[in-house]
Amino acid sequence: MTNTTLRRGLAVVALIATVGFTFNTERTEEGCHGFVPENSMYIPVGLFQTGGITQEQFMMVMDRMEKIYTPEITAAGDKLKINRLWTDGTVNASAQRQGNTRILNMYGGLARHKTIGVEGMALVACHEMGHHNAGAPKIDSWYGGAWASNEGASDYFASLKCLRLFFAEDDNAAIVAGLTIDPVAKAACETQYHNTADQLICQRISEAGQQVANLFMDLSKDKVAPKFDTPDKTVVRRTDDSHPKTQCRLDTYFQGALCPVAVSDRLSDTDYKQGSCYAPRETVGTRPLCWFFPGNN
Repeated sequence: MTNTTLRRGLAVVALIATVGFTFNTERTEEGCHGFVPENSMYIPVGLFQTGGITQEQFMMVMDRMEKIYTPEITAAGDKLKINRLWTDGTVNASAQRQGNTRILNMYGGLARHKTIGVEGMALVACHEMGHHNAGAPKIDSWYGGAWASNEGASDYFASLKCLRLFFAEDDNAAIVAGLTIDPVAKAACETQYHNTADQLICQRISEAGQQVANLFMDLSKDKVAPKFDTPDKTVVRRTDDSHPKTQCRLDTYFQGALCPVAVSDRLSDTDYKQGSCYAPRETVGTRPLCWFFPGNN
C-alpha cells in the first residue's frame, strides 16, 4: 500500500469516527417522564378561569431559573435550554438531555391551571431541573445510561436546594403575609429554623408543595385531600422511580423544606447521603420511605 493510499484510508476512518461521535453526542436521551403522569387536560391561552399565573410571571420564573443555574451548568461544560412553551396548553412539564444540553420543557397549560401560583410554577421548574441535578437515586435509561434523577429525588431536590435559591431573592415577609400558610407547616418551619429568613422560605416552599399537590389531586381525582399532618405511612421495599402518590409527594416537598443541610452542600450522583438529611443522623428532613428505600441506594 502506498503512503498516499494509506493517508486517504486514515482520513476516511477519521471522518467516519467524527460523524459517529457527533451523532452520539447530539442524540436525545430520554430518561424521565412528565412532571405529572400523561393526561388529556389542555388549557389554551385565553380560556377564562380563576387562578393560574400570567405570562409575565411565567417568564419571570424561567428568567430566574436561568440566572441561578446557567453559571453552574456552564462550569460543568454543559448548556441550559429552557423551552418556554407558553402558548402550548399541555398541563405538564418535562426534562431531557441532548448531548451536553440540559433541557427543560415548560408548558403554559400547567401555568394556567387554577391551583398554580408563582410558588407552584417555581417548584415545577425546580423539579425538572432536579432530573439533571438532584443526584441519586437515578433512573436507568433504555441504552444503559443513568443521567436522570428519579421522580422522588427530583421532588426532594426542588425543596431541599432549588426553591431555597429561588426564593432567596424575594421579600418573603411581604409575600408570606399575603398567603394562607397551612398552620401545621408554619409551626414546623418555625420549630425547625431559628432564623426568620429561613422560616419564611420554608413556609413559601410549603405553599409551593400545597399548590402542586392540589394540581395532582385535580388531575387524579383523588377523594382524600393531602395534608401536612397526614403523612403517607407506606414503606417501600425497593425505591420507586415513578411518580409517588399525591400525599407522598407532598411529604417529600415538606421534608426537603425541613432539612437544615446547607444549599451549598452538593448532592452526589452515587451517595444519597451527601448534601441531604438521612436516617439515623436526622429524624426530620429525610426522603420519605413511601418512595425511597435506603437499602438499594
